Amino acid sequence: MRIAWLGTGLMGDPMARRLLAAGHEVAVWNRTAERTAAAVAAGARAAGSPADAIAGAEVVFAMLRDGPVTAEVLLAREPAPDLAGRAVVQMATIAHGESRALAAAVAEHGGEYLEAPVLGSIGAVEAGQLLVFAGGEPALFERLRPLLAVFGPEPLLAGPVGQAATLKVAFNQMIAGISAAFCLSLGIVRRAGIDVDLFMRLLRQSAFHTKSFEGRLPRYLARDYEHPSFPLALLLKDVELGLGEAARLGLDASGLEGVRALAAAGVERGLARADYGALYEAVDPAGE
Repeated sequence: MRIAWLGTGLMGDPMARRLLAAGHEVAVWNRTAERTAAAVAAGARAAGSPADAIAGAEVVFAMLRDGPVTAEVLLAREPAPDLAGRAVVQMATIAHGESRALAAAVAEHGGEYLEAPVLGSIGAVEAGQLLVFAGGEPALFERLRPLLAVFGPEPLLAGPVGQAATLKVAFNQMIAGISAAFCLSLGIVRRAGIDVDLFMRLLRQSAFHTKSFEGRLPRYLARDYEHPSFPLALLLKDVELGLGEAARLGLDASGLEGVRALAAAGVERGLARADYGALYEAVDPAGE
């Protein structure tokens, strides 16, 4: 198929390249044009604007920073992209209301809309093992399922537009909360002079252990947040989305407010672009 891919960031770039490897024609656009280089080297066409990328496409994938950026790129750029007769697949983490508003706007422009956020790492992208879950019309989902299966083996339809977006926010706030809790436990152990290996040996035998702890522990111990898998600024954005969804649904999210404060403190320390493991710097600052 002829595909427009908007947003070649940490996840967007390898995802676009998977579509190329599957034999599709892909035009790529990114606000920072240099970040399209890997996809272009793999055979993509570099587009000069979103409208240029979309002009020859049957399907438009958007993997951009957030809801407002996605709306601006798809709807408010000049020249305006022509969405008529095209399917738009929105894959970023955005709010329920933002996704529904996008769906309505795309429909007004004559297009179809599917939200399809994903869970997984860059390694999972490269292996085609992302968890893909969609929100939208069943017929559109079935039509696009072969494309979504390029990213993960079992794409699922969560329900109408908004449901998959809400699921993704629920997952990401949980990732933030688990990470903050582990950072605090590790900080307690280290400041108390307890052997970290003993802590981890006991943790591995408990019901609380997750494999993410193993992958992130070296970063915390070395205070190394380079080469991010997910930047701290985006984690903060997703925590704020979680707070918004909780408020919309009438839930008490006071526990998440503390995680938001930690993420904001890390960003204020100049770690916005660092890996989200930099939460540890807010919990257990070096030299303090």
